[in-house]
Amino acid sequence: METDLIQIEANIDNMNPEFYGPLLDVLLQAGANDAWLTPIIMKKGRPAILLSVLGATNQLNELSDIIFQNTTTIGFRYYPVNRVICDREFSELTYEGHVIHIKRAYHKGRLVNTSLEYEDLYKASKALQISLKELQQRIWHQLQQDM
Repeated sequence: METDLIQIEANIDNMNPEFYGPLLDVLLQAGANDAWLTPIIMKKGRPAILLSVLGATNQLNELSDIIFQNTTTIGFRYYPVNRVICDREFSELTYEGHVIHIKRAYHKGRLVNTSLEYEDLYKASKALQISLKELQQRIWHQLQQDM
């Protein structure tokens, strides 16, 4: 269990929506564990966005600066977060000259998930001129043969 985390939340109802993508990029580049947006309805039926940021406790000041400099919010909430995470194992395979990174997750020593890195799949599918779906199926097939 990991406990030195905080979750920051801010309701934002008056910001140019084009700013949200770059905001998430800046937060993640600064070391936030995760950042996401959720559509919400606030008082008086106003549509808004709930900005959520998960980060290390010692990042509060840096993440605060980013939020205040890059959004229209004038305040936010934060609270400690506990989480349970799986052990992870990283590997890679080469498919027709393209490296695909693989992440395997284990809970109590048992494999519970295997995922392929999206960016690797995307680049390889473009280069090979096949759909992401087809490439993913081919790689899953190769992984099963290698087991």
